[in-house]
Amino acid sequence: MKRKVVLASSLTFAALAIAYVGGSYYAGQAVEQTMQKQHAWLANLPYFIVKSHSYQRGWFSSTETTTLQVRPELYRFMLEKEGEPLQTFAVTYTNHIQHGPLPLLSQFNFMPYKAAVSTQFVFAPDTQKFLSKFFGEQQPIKIENRISFNDDGIVNLSIPAFEYEEALSGIKAHWEGLTASLDYGGDFNRVTLIANAPGLKGEAKNKGQFALKDFRFKLQQVRGTSGLMIGSTTAQIGQLDLNLTEGTPFKLKLDQLTYAGDIKEAGEFINASAKIDLKTLTLDQQPYGPAVLIAEANHLHGKTLAKIGDELTLLQKQNLDRDQLTAALTNLAKTQGLPLLQNNPQLAIKKFEVKLPDGALRFTGEVGLNGFVAADLDKPVDLVNKINAKADFSVPRKVVETMALWQARNVFGGADSQVNMADLDFLAGQFVEGQINKLAEQNLIRVDGQLLAATASLNKGAFILNGIKVPLPWATPANAEAE
Repeated sequence: MKRKVVLASSLTFAALAIAYVGGSYYAGQAVEQTMQKQHAWLANLPYFIVKSHSYQRGWFSSTETTTLQVRPELYRFMLEKEGEPLQTFAVTYTNHIQHGPLPLLSQFNFMPYKAAVSTQFVFAPDTQKFLSKFFGEQQPIKIENRISFNDDGIVNLSIPAFEYEEALSGIKAHWEGLTASLDYGGDFNRVTLIANAPGLKGEAKNKGQFALKDFRFKLQQVRGTSGLMIGSTTAQIGQLDLNLTEGTPFKLKLDQLTYAGDIKEAGEFINASAKIDLKTLTLDQQPYGPAVLIAEANHLHGKTLAKIGDELTLLQKQNLDRDQLTAALTNLAKTQGLPLLQNNPQLAIKKFEVKLPDGALRFTGEVGLNGFVAADLDKPVDLVNKINAKADFSVPRKVVETMALWQARNVFGGADSQVNMADLDFLAGQFVEGQINKLAEQNLIRVDGQLLAATASLNKGAFILNGIKVPLPWATPANAEAE
């Protein structure tokens, strides 16, 4: 009886072992297709050039090695110098792929996956030497990708914290690290990205200090029927401090800056909104804020936006100089962008308000295009007649005076200037007062107590400024009288 139990146990164990080995081999075949699909998605991005790529599949594990170069067109205009070769930036990474069904078994993790992938980066010697100053023996970046059997997956990324100091130059840096996770669908039609960086501090002797606290980012998107990714995006900076002591001293402190964006589909159209909130901004001891900006773009033709996006990706992959790129973008707008104008788009700044030391600046505005046809591009008057727009703003008089004083001091003042600041301020104030009176007489602004304001609208070719109709340049006297 005991022999039968031992035999049955042995057969069961052998069967499980065979099943596991077979399952691992099958998972290896399946995961290779998945990794090739993920590589194709990465290679299709306009930011990189794939210099080399190889895949070696084993029974229980596989290895994928890729070298990527940042596309020079992304930074050519900033770094290219005549007579000098353009610097290139490349990195080689190796994906170590453990096949399922239990790829994390060695870590006593019994969760089944098609594969678990860890990524190792190999930097150029000069780059590695530079990074070692900050991270020492630590890996500068760690990435793990766990892939489910339906090809959905989760990527976890981390950049470790570090302390850095140069005794001679007095440079110090304190980085508290970064963590991020990407939850994606196997077809890349669904993504959720979350990233957090607690803080970064920097200091340079006799030059200044810098500090960033509590950076957070979250993106949740799915692919819509138009082909565009739709969903929400939020970002936050808890605090930003900048104190420059070299040259002209400058101090800035920002508290609680947030961004919230949303893209939605309404039938074949896209509606997008964005909101930026700022609690306070202090510049050289002067407080500004709170501030808010709310903007919208509605009734945009979705498939046209998707087509333009695809064409822009193709243009970014071409080696175009500045003039060629400008010509290509102009041609793209003419050949692919017309449906955006033909479907009554609407753009608006629903609210822009900033509290200032001397009051508050406010602005609202919107513009829409109704009934546009391609022939209107050759008939500017017909085009203007189809634009509906309006705007309203107000600003404290004191703010305008202060800005004029700053400008005058920057132009005529300074450490070496012989100009008396009191006299300069008086002249600048008189100039501003004269300009305000002149603009008010011409009805270009309204003076409401301590506020300077204006409202304007354009509807069916009629332009109204501060309640008074203003003839447009091409309007004939007869037409103006008829209106």
